[in-house]
Amino acid sequence: MTKSLTSNKQLRVTAAVLLIAVLAGAVALMRGNDAQSGEPAPAPAKAVASAAPAASPPGATTAKVAAAASAPQMPAIATLGAVRVERDELMRQLQALPPQARQQLQDNRAGLDQWLRGRLAEKALIEQARAQGWQDKPEIKQAVQAAQERIVVQSYLESVSRAPDDYPGDAELQAAYERAKPQLTEPAQYRVSQIFLPAPLGDADAVSAARKQALDLAKRAQAPKADFAALAQANSRDETTRAQGGDIGYVPLTQLTPEMRPVVQQMKAGDVSAPVQSAAGFHILKLAALRPASVTPFDQVKPALRAALRNQRQELAARAYMEGLLNAGTVSIDGAALNAAFEQNAVAQASAPSVAPAP
Repeated sequence: MTKSLTSNKQLRVTAAVLLIAVLAGAVALMRGNDAQSGEPAPAPAKAVASAAPAASPPGATTAKVAAAASAPQMPAIATLGAVRVERDELMRQLQALPPQARQQLQDNRAGLDQWLRGRLAEKALIEQARAQGWQDKPEIKQAVQAAQERIVVQSYLESVSRAPDDYPGDAELQAAYERAKPQLTEPAQYRVSQIFLPAPLGDADAVSAARKQALDLAKRAQAPKADFAALAQANSRDETTRAQGGDIGYVPLTQLTPEMRPVVQQMKAGDVSAPVQSAAGFHILKLAALRPASVTPFDQVKPALRAALRNQRQELAARAYMEGLLNAGTVSIDGAALNAAFEQNAVAQASAPSVAPAP
């Protein structure tokens, strides 16, 4: 039950953070009035060229190659014939993981060995494909080019739309937190125990017998110095809570049945209720403790809030940058050429050999 409540709280905090991002990120972008988030424009090609290092003196490149060839080779982490997984490759993979996942992999030698074996198999497969000239196939070249373009577009767009390092500031974070307090409010938590006696509503005899037993148990549980836990262990028919003396744990009202909510809401810590009838049977409730409603502290949500605001700011800036590129010139779409392309594609699909389904 506690894990479930923690998960619900995390989901609520995440949803609130995303809501803040939509509001505050857009406001910050409009106030900045800068589609590129203050990033400098790319340097002209001429300036970039002039910044290149001077040509190396004759023989320098040859000397570097010779030095690299004579340098001792570090022992490989894993080998499969001539295929190797170098230490640097493993380090790059580990550094790309979140700290927790990295530690788990380091502690799990079986999992690490499995990864190394899989990587060796991949590299051996690549070598076989290269030996057959697989990389020279037209469709492979097209796929490689498309992947390269996607990487370049993503990397470049991130560079020109990246939020300033000082965004969001403390004042912006605090203001966003204040706006999101309703979404960050943790409802009151009630620690409830129960004695449950099943009695389906359609069974009049079962309802009558269970009501009589429930009234007797409620009277005994309300007596001074009564041991509610012992009564629950001896009489409750709820298999999930009976072993712990009927203790349900801390729950918000929304996780209780509609019949229980108004009863529990009026109780004080230590009170035992009269029998409460639901569609399933009778419940004798005890309120052990109460946690009032609270708001998730600012310091607890601040890192996630900052990351969400920065991501939202960058998404808005990237969208504005792309729109600026389109607005910088005249976009012309040839409808006839577009229709011809669709027709050609339809003809190609119609003439393609059909594959019979497997029996």
